[in-house]
Amino acid sequence: MIAVHPKSSVSRVLLSDSSAANAGGLDAAAEALMADIAAFDLEAARARVQAIDSRHTGLRVSSCQFPDVVPEATIPQLCVNDPEPAQGRVPEPEKNSSCAGGGLLDQLKAEVAERQRQACDSSRLADVERDGFDRRLRAAFEYFHDLTTQLNYLKPEVARGYFFLDSNDAFRNLAWQEGFADFRTQAERDGGRIERVSLCYTLKGPGERTLERAGGGVERLRQVLFDLGLKFECQERRNRQRELEMATFTVADEVCVQVMWRADFENRVVVMESRNLERLGYAACSLPVEAMGPAMLDEFSRLMLGRENRFRTFLIR
Repeated sequence: MIAVHPKSSVSRVLLSDSSAANAGGLDAAAEALMADIAAFDLEAARARVQAIDSRHTGLRVSSCQFPDVVPEATIPQLCVNDPEPAQGRVPEPEKNSSCAGGGLLDQLKAEVAERQRQACDSSRLADVERDGFDRRLRAAFEYFHDLTTQLNYLKPEVARGYFFLDSNDAFRNLAWQEGFADFRTQAERDGGRIERVSLCYTLKGPGERTLERAGGGVERLRQVLFDLGLKFECQERRNRQRELEMATFTVADEVCVQVMWRADFENRVVVMESRNLERLGYAACSLPVEAMGPAMLDEFSRLMLGRENRFRTFLIR
């Protein structure tokens, strides 16, 4: 608080200090000072000080300028129905902004999550289908294992003739000699399921046949016999230059039959590949995995033994 005293009062105080010897003067100065204090107006003095400070110094205004702040900028007013922001108005953030909820990053994350979910669903569906293949092929293996065990004991005759090349002398009077069933599984990292079942058996007859070939026909016949899995012996005749002139093949009435049931997971079918099943040579066909049941296996067994059957009704045409 600042008290402003009139100059007359201050002069009186100074004169009174310098006239210490004059007691009367002191009393007069004291009375004058008390009169001044009694007459002093504190509110008027405060008003005068504020007026003087405002007149000589003015209001203090900062002179610092910030580049990103516009001086005397006003706060923009939010207008919901205005499709375009007015000049000087801060635009609203876009809905697809990466900083806002539901932005581009969130959309990409959602898309990745959806694809992962679909991949999981597809993987589960594929596992269910592969489990179905495994159950049916396993049942087929157990069926063929029991079947070959019985036939190895009974050794029944097979009412079927096998014609070789263009010969009219077929392999006849064949009987079951021996057979077995086997299977192959996937790797453990792929589930270890059965993906292939094989059935092999041999039919044997009492006779044999003799075939002669000359020159290049020798090797061609040898390759055919080898590919068909036929059992044979070959006697060669060569000239003095050790050139092959002719060969005599003795082929036994013995036919090795191979049948393989293979799971085609991509096409959801079972492919049956055979060699010498109904005739000498190779054949292949497909059937739905749902057809791999006891009824189809019974019809196939009748086909193996040369009996009347309906096996072809199960095939995919």
